[in-house]
Amino acid sequence: MLQVAPPPPANPDPVRAQASVVLVQGRLGGSRVQQGSGVVIAPFLVATNAHVVERTQGLTVRQGQSTWAVSEVRLDRSRDLCLLTVPGLTLPPADPAPFPVEPGQKVLAVGYPGGQGPVVSRGRLRGIWHHGEGHLLQSDAMTLPGSSGGGLFDEAGRLLGLTTLTFTPSPRLNFSVPLDRLEALMLQPEAVLENRIEEGRRKRSDDWLEGLCEDPRNWPAWEVAARQWVQDLPRDENAWLALGLALDRAARASAGSGSSPNLLPEGVEAYRRSLALRRSPKTWNNLGVALDLLNRFEDAELAFHEALDMEPGYALAWLNLGCARMNAHRFPEAAEAFRKGLALRPDEADAWLRLAHCQRSAGRREAALASLRIALRYRPLVGEHWLDLGLLLVDLARLDEAREVGARLDAMNPELAERLRAALSRVRSGRSSAGAGAKRPGHQG
Repeated sequence: MLQVAPPPPANPDPVRAQASVVLVQGRLGGSRVQQGSGVVIAPFLVATNAHVVERTQGLTVRQGQSTWAVSEVRLDRSRDLCLLTVPGLTLPPADPAPFPVEPGQKVLAVGYPGGQGPVVSRGRLRGIWHHGEGHLLQSDAMTLPGSSGGGLFDEAGRLLGLTTLTFTPSPRLNFSVPLDRLEALMLQPEAVLENRIEEGRRKRSDDWLEGLCEDPRNWPAWEVAARQWVQDLPRDENAWLALGLALDRAARASAGSGSSPNLLPEGVEAYRRSLALRRSPKTWNNLGVALDLLNRFEDAELAFHEALDMEPGYALAWLNLGCARMNAHRFPEAAEAFRKGLALRPDEADAWLRLAHCQRSAGRREAALASLRIALRYRPLVGEHWLDLGLLLVDLARLDEAREVGARLDAMNPELAERLRAALSRVRSGRSSAGAGAKRPGHQG
């Protein structure tokens, strides 16, 4: 286990951090060389990123005029980490930094960009992101190609983690794997690491960063990152798109609290800034969603049509157009848009539910029944949807089928089953049922 060093003297020299950072090199075949950075974390042990050493042979680590050969490689691709055993390595291990860390604290990024170094870049810790059961550290200390696997240090030159990923074309939006992940890797048996190698390969095909941004726990950090991005690159349409998405998420997170009422209008402006730089179906679609959330239904529909004019097979835009029309109580037109979207993405259970709501609101109860049944194929364990189906069957006087739904609900949710029995009882006493009703649905995107 890595031991936390005692507090260093005030204003230490960054040479302390440089002393433990190395250049990692390997052959790709022929004369081609792949290189990155690494950090000495224990005697004869260097940590780096898995992608730095992938597909290489003859690995070495170097600092100045000294070079050492790597004898053993331990990989955990699922976390993009690697441990190199380097016999005879004489460099001092980095001192671990104390935790917890706080956004705003000063940091140093040290690596070998372009194979030259070790180079020190100063910045601040800007955010702490959730990643599975662990975390990632986001800083604005500049890193360039070749810095991967280098060290992120606190101002005292103590190691916080490994620099791993640049978020955008901006070199000041960077992620580092914190030190606790390295400690966990040091304790893992080889058999477990081999299993994780295959897991990591499967995940490589996904957009790793987009997955981070989908985690609601990361929305505050995402907003900070996106604002940094547009500050660094105001002519980058992707930066404005990211800011619009981040503000959308922040607005939803604060919904009902009354805080930050200007987030959605600011998001609309960010999308428009992105579109002024480059027209994109995705950006038009996201602009439409933000406008719909602001109850600007006609403007939202125009935005969705722009997306569909550029990409007629854009299923999400059709489904979101259906939501906008439904929220404007234009149910027949909404149903038409939902059907077109579902023809392209038939496994969208929420869209089938919304289509059923529109069909029922337009008086097409048999069609609504068919749509509800399809939705339940994709989402068979949600009791509220079975209740909607049962209530609709009651309204259609198909009471035996409604009782069958009630029997299913008894096993799933007795409280919902009792509501359905109450509707059946009202029919027997000559009163109409309450019918299935849908709350105003949200958006697909």
